[in-house]
Amino acid sequence: MKICFLCDSYKPVYDGVTRYFDYVIPALVKAGHEVNLVCPKFENTPYIEHPFPGFTVSRCFNPGFNEEGYWFALPDQRMYKAIKEADFVITHSPATIGVLGAILAKMMSKKVGIFIHQDERVILRNVLHTPRFWYNVTIITLSQIFYAGIIDVFFCATERFKAKLLDLGVPEERIFRTTFAINKEKFHPGKPKFDIRKRHGIPKDAIVSIYVGRLAKEKNIKNLLKGTDKAMDEAKNLYALFVGDGPDWENYSSFPFKNKERMIFTGFVPEEELHSHYVAADFFTSPSLNESSCFTVFEAMSCQLAVITSAFRHDKDIIHKKNVILVENINDPEEIKEAILLLTNNPKLRDEISRQGKELIDNRNWDNHVKALLRGVNYALTSRKKKKLLRTILKPKYRYLQKNIKKK
Repeated sequence: MKICFLCDSYKPVYDGVTRYFDYVIPALVKAGHEVNLVCPKFENTPYIEHPFPGFTVSRCFNPGFNEEGYWFALPDQRMYKAIKEADFVITHSPATIGVLGAILAKMMSKKVGIFIHQDERVILRNVLHTPRFWYNVTIITLSQIFYAGIIDVFFCATERFKAKLLDLGVPEERIFRTTFAINKEKFHPGKPKFDIRKRHGIPKDAIVSIYVGRLAKEKNIKNLLKGTDKAMDEAKNLYALFVGDGPDWENYSSFPFKNKERMIFTGFVPEEELHSHYVAADFFTSPSLNESSCFTVFEAMSCQLAVITSAFRHDKDIIHKKNVILVENINDPEEIKEAILLLTNNPKLRDEISRQGKELIDNRNWDNHVKALLRGVNYALTSRKKKKLLRTILKPKYRYLQKNIKKK
């Protein structure tokens, strides 16, 4: 089968979606499929490349502007060719490249899926600060025209994003849970290749918290920094590593904290150094606005770190009170501080939580992820769902959506 992915970020941009492709594309090719990834063209990148047999990268027109690190690329002849040759199209972006690409695919009578990596409601409210009227218009348009009229099947890795889709009226039978996995050869509690504590002057007996990921508003970095600073007031041996780059790196790394000398911002870290950073720490913090279980949470668990994350719609099969510290109100720096101090001052609790988390994450692999993904693809290809685009436009379910929007 020929599968076409549409995404607004890929190398040299390095984020969670890029890392997802690094895992899932080799697994799909190993299973006998061909993959063509359509993404924006960046300076010094070729329009077409073949990283390995069975995998093609097609870069389309990039007008050169972005919002919070997400690029607004536009369809061109390379996207057209990739979609035309595909048996199935999966978009990973609700931005221009994903929406316009999915519409183009539907015009070619292709079946289209979408992998949900974020909650647009969080992005619109907390990142873009969209006025209520335009927020409502955008959510109604997204769910009642794009989701209902264009998308045949939905993929999501977490319960939170499945719940989002149900909120927006997507039928449950069209939603396929495709849980993430971790490369346990890369992420493990074993000896590190690099001495990160020595590199950054962190004492050997210090307690170290770590965050890994984009430094961006949807990750709730501002409240994490405030909570960490407050915890450091009480725990003088506490240090914090903030690993990663992002659109707000300069802003967050220059905050005037009381304990700034113990807050270390590394910037971008290459893949081969991530393991060394994880095992240099004692616990992991990720009270994100957008998700409670993501790659970095699972990588930390695989490296046998205790985890602090959001309690909101967490994945109860993998993220629960026995193997993580759940923060109920992630917008409250005081509650984040208390969670950090709980792990800082309780080495036995850290050990117990980290051991249980490691046991749970060990049963996940990418082959199972691909099998779940292909079940959704086969469902869409064999489904005879009637298209309701015109009826959807004429009779949108405003009351249902406004009711759910107000709840959020």
